[in-house]
Amino acid sequence: MLTGILRGTLLCCDNENFTWNNVININRHAFNETTSLLHIVYRIIIPAIIISGIFGNILIFLVLSTPMFRGIAYLYLRGLTSAHIGVLLCWIPIFIRLGFGMKNNYPSVFYHAHLELVAVNTFAIASILIMTSVIVDRYIFIFFPTRIRSRNTRKNIRSFILCSFILGFAVSAPLTGMRTVYEQQEDTGTIFTLRENISITQSILWNVYIWMMEIILRLCPTIILLLLNSFVIKRFLQLNAKKREFQSVSEKFRNPNIPETSLLTRNRGYREEQHLAILMAIMAICFIITMIPSILLEFLYHDYENMNDDCLLFRAFAAVTELCNFAAHIIIYFSCSKEFRKEFLKILQMQKKCYRRRF
Repeated sequence: MLTGILRGTLLCCDNENFTWNNVININRHAFNETTSLLHIVYRIIIPAIIISGIFGNILIFLVLSTPMFRGIAYLYLRGLTSAHIGVLLCWIPIFIRLGFGMKNNYPSVFYHAHLELVAVNTFAIASILIMTSVIVDRYIFIFFPTRIRSRNTRKNIRSFILCSFILGFAVSAPLTGMRTVYEQQEDTGTIFTLRENISITQSILWNVYIWMMEIILRLCPTIILLLLNSFVIKRFLQLNAKKREFQSVSEKFRNPNIPETSLLTRNRGYREEQHLAILMAIMAICFIITMIPSILLEFLYHDYENMNDDCLLFRAFAAVTELCNFAAHIIIYFSCSKEFRKEFLKILQMQKKCYRRRF
């Protein structure tokens, strides 16, 4: 997750082994209320969001894979759903580490040190790239309707989705050196802990890399989503006004004995594009809102060596809100897409029939 890179979130280890015990030991005089709240966040709220999010995104993927959703935009949305599933799956080891601590063995600590950030950021970056691409595609389709798609469009989109994951991995690869595995000999045996690789994270080149990634992969997509969604919504409002004006005029001259099937047929594609525009607008708003706490975190709490209770709680809140962006899309689909609800009910009915046939 991108907020885990810029020093301010739960994904960064802050010079020590960042487990549940260390969170409490950062301030031994912390109020019991703060400790219990962190307990609830790391052990209950975040796992609940992740489990429900994985289940919801699997449902989205199944419904969007039906013949009803054969459009180009839905191909993007299936790729976006796959990226969200990847983010949530990669968060499982993270909330286990934060809520229950790490296992004291080298393979487990090695994963948290070198692979954890790379895995979660690969899928997060891919989701941002895919979401930005589908907004751009909708903008071009609506404002330049005469543009003809090539025969290889679907193949090209699949290749682009695959390249989004590859690019996400390539951009996140330097994060493998952000942490190191520290071995400490005790009377009970060897203890493995996480340490920040200060020789890398305190260099100028590293800071340039972090800020470039934040600007290119978070700030720029946010601006693109805001602008293009505003243009698309404005365009549909104009088209709706023209449509109402045209219908009011044509109603005067229409023969009442002639059915309106031709009109409905012509407007079916328009209604689908309108529903897609609303769906993408709400997704973009959800993305922007859930990013705000993680952006504010860097400016409100810049001294991470002396963290207080408020900082710890705000860090947890930032993680929860950002995870909601990947988990709440099932609610958006059910709220905005009548076709999605119908296909979901069809799948349920088919499953019931199959179950009855077995028994």
